[in-house]
Amino acid sequence: MVLNEGSVTMKLLASVTTCLLVAAFTAVSVEAQENVLTRVAPSMLECYENAQIFERDNRLPMTMNMLIELIRKVEDSPGFQQDIRQLAISMLHRFRQDGIVRAPGVTSMSGVIPFSPTEFQFTKHRVLFSRLLPGNAVNFPNATLSLDERCALHFMLSNSIDRRVRGDENVRCSQLSQYRAARVPRELDFKGGSRFRTNYLGDNEMLAQPEMDRIREHIKKIKNKSASPARLEMDPDEEHLDENGEPEEVAVEEEPQEEPIEAAGEDEESPGEPLEEEDGSLVEIGDVSQVVDIASNAISACPVENGVVYTPWGSVMAGTVLAGIAAGLEPQTVQLRDLVSRSDQYRSRQVQPLRVDNRWAATLSGDLAEVTLLDAPSVGNNVQVGAAGAWNRTVAPRWYFLSQRERLQMTDTEIRAGIDGLLLATNIAEWRSRANNLRLSQLLDMYYSQRGVFNDTVRSCNRRDLFTTVAPMQQLRDQTVSFSTVLDKEMQMPFTITQDAIVNFADRATDALANYIPSALNDLSCEATAIVMNDPTVWRSASDLYIFVDAAWPHRDAYSVVSNILDSVDVGRFGTTYTILNARDGSVIVNTTQFLSDFHLTYTAQRHETLPTGLNIPNVFRRLREETNALMAAERRNNSLSGRSKIALVIVNTDRVSEGDTNFAIQHLQIFREEVPDLRFLYLAAGDPGRFNRFVREERRDVFPLRELESGSVVDTIRVQLSPVIRRIQEEPRRVVNPRCGHDWVQENWGSNSMNQFVEPRGVNFYRLHPNYFFQQGNNRRFRIQGHGFASLTVCHSRWVERPRQNTTENRDSIQCRQINTDAYDIDLSNACDGHSVIHTCPPLFVSVEGPPNPPTIIRCSEPECRFPDNARYAIVLDNMGCFSGAGRTVGTLLVAMMAALVSVLHFK
Repeated sequence: MVLNEGSVTMKLLASVTTCLLVAAFTAVSVEAQENVLTRVAPSMLECYENAQIFERDNRLPMTMNMLIELIRKVEDSPGFQQDIRQLAISMLHRFRQDGIVRAPGVTSMSGVIPFSPTEFQFTKHRVLFSRLLPGNAVNFPNATLSLDERCALHFMLSNSIDRRVRGDENVRCSQLSQYRAARVPRELDFKGGSRFRTNYLGDNEMLAQPEMDRIREHIKKIKNKSASPARLEMDPDEEHLDENGEPEEVAVEEEPQEEPIEAAGEDEESPGEPLEEEDGSLVEIGDVSQVVDIASNAISACPVENGVVYTPWGSVMAGTVLAGIAAGLEPQTVQLRDLVSRSDQYRSRQVQPLRVDNRWAATLSGDLAEVTLLDAPSVGNNVQVGAAGAWNRTVAPRWYFLSQRERLQMTDTEIRAGIDGLLLATNIAEWRSRANNLRLSQLLDMYYSQRGVFNDTVRSCNRRDLFTTVAPMQQLRDQTVSFSTVLDKEMQMPFTITQDAIVNFADRATDALANYIPSALNDLSCEATAIVMNDPTVWRSASDLYIFVDAAWPHRDAYSVVSNILDSVDVGRFGTTYTILNARDGSVIVNTTQFLSDFHLTYTAQRHETLPTGLNIPNVFRRLREETNALMAAERRNNSLSGRSKIALVIVNTDRVSEGDTNFAIQHLQIFREEVPDLRFLYLAAGDPGRFNRFVREERRDVFPLRELESGSVVDTIRVQLSPVIRRIQEEPRRVVNPRCGHDWVQENWGSNSMNQFVEPRGVNFYRLHPNYFFQQGNNRRFRIQGHGFASLTVCHSRWVERPRQNTTENRDSIQCRQINTDAYDIDLSNACDGHSVIHTCPPLFVSVEGPPNPPTIIRCSEPECRFPDNARYAIVLDNMGCFSGAGRTVGTLLVAMMAALVSVLHFK
């Protein structure tokens, strides 16, 4: 057959073009998937090149709340249109790179970053993201997040284990081993002086931050006095101390730094690391010659695990959870021959056809495969999974320490994340079919909470009970064998194993996991973490919160207290906004915001040191007057009925209030009551809190003690102390105001005002309307709850019960309730203060709106204001409300009293 010359040329050209296109596509794919490269991904280098960013104690807290906030910030960015699948994939490819550790003996210098993904976790990571979870981060909106926030996501999502000696092992590791053995509240006397107190439960906490800080500071002092070759982990320019032992400000070179901890005493049998007592004296110190070079091959007895985030129901590996979600949104079942190279396929033909499910490989089977290949061959029948750990603190946690230094292929955080990720992967398709616009932040927010994902079954506190349901043993075995076979072809190991051995070891690893979860994974139950015992109600906070901080408190104490409060009151655009101010001069420390990250990045120890100490009530009141006036003026401009409570929390050390300031406070409280009737003052004070009883409306509810946080006290103690304060903030009803009044209480027109509100299944919102808006008689004056047909809602109201509910057992006669759906619930207020001559004797109107006990069949809440897809929307409507305030008369009376007092004084003279 004779071929046409032109045809041959065209075919040849087509073949060459095809090859070039394939090559180009492959090159683009490899470049786009930069997180599978065998070096730190270019987009992640920014987290290792900046000393301040890399420093662990400068990072944002490693918590699920913070992770959800950062994800929500991306979702809320202008023009963002990615769905949950696209965002999950792009986030993982942009920020996750497992196995990154520091190279021993390599110093940081120009052009050299001494970090690379060389740990065993990277092999699995590379297989997952190059073959089972392909994608890229080309469309991720990087500009939405700051450098601190981007690196926080990288450190939250990337798994590795830092095994290097830090210098605090003698104290920290012994603490961890004891609390690992007995997870109950206890105290430990150390050296007869310093006391370490903890309430270690699950993986919560091991050692107080003050103790950790003191250990690290003292190790630096040892280094300064020693001629040994010890040095900082990353930078030779260590932090210098002044004559008081405090850090001096020094110039920092633009090169990576890590946690400024010297490597000290390798000898784990020594009695403990040096501690500085409160009086400045030192506990007995080990031999300075024990300080070693961190570049040595010494292994810490309690390594630091990276990529862990804290939740009340056990800490988890966040990257694994997101990988499970991504796999569930794009499930793949791939034959083994498509995942291994041709040279390895001859071995796979010798066994029955194997298939890898990416949902399992990204979660439980992926970690079990590492146990199968790296642990089982060296231990025979004694295969082990699980490694417990503890945080340095559970408020703003940043250090997660493991209880052992060997056999870390599947730690407790990976087990929890594996179960969670598989649960989410298995159910995500069904959930998304019910809520097509389901967001990634919504999914995590529901699962890691008391409410659960569209029911109270699938939630993190139930993971142990759900394990056998979501992971049937035979399927778990099969998937572990399949992925172990793939990983065996990719991982460098010091031995070679047969396929029969892989099957055997995978069975042992699976059995070990099945035995470990019910016996050793002792996480808090749903009941133990309920806000109100035996009450399934989901409580949410929505406040305008003003926190005045007395800088006489040490920064670590003030920071811990405020951080714990903010973490518990639903900070965000769906709930609470907050402002942090100084209690002495009223200056703003953190501007009004709805982001937790603003507090952690702004309220630093350096900022705290510049603040004046003590309490000045007149300055606090003057500043609060300015803040509330601005808020009420904004409500008038925006026609806003508020929908959030207004609370001023004053955190005081030991300052007392002078008699003159006391008189000032009592007089101006009356003005606040007239001008800002919904404002509530709360005091959290050291010493005798009763000294503030005269400055609140209800001294039994609004004044709280705050015991001094001694050296060694831990954050669980802080949690116990702050629990009543947080509960009080949650209980305060949300404001409903007539926005036409503003801050001057001058009403220029009448009419109707409304706002949309949302309530979730098993949730309840409480509201209060003060008599200042309905004191005098008015025609057609009413408060209306208008249903929008999203669900059946229970509406109750009362004039005497602050939180009226249908199932209450007290004061039932003074509570009226009715269910609504598309109809309305009207409350007539035309003559609601009849018989009352002054506003203060007329009781407010209290209203509650309670969601259904179960999610509606049709989930339809898709607007940006919906915190969850199963929220039910309704409207609050105010008709013909007035503006009644005695503020002018009160101010006039006070001025007359002050002038009379002044005349009396002058006359006396």
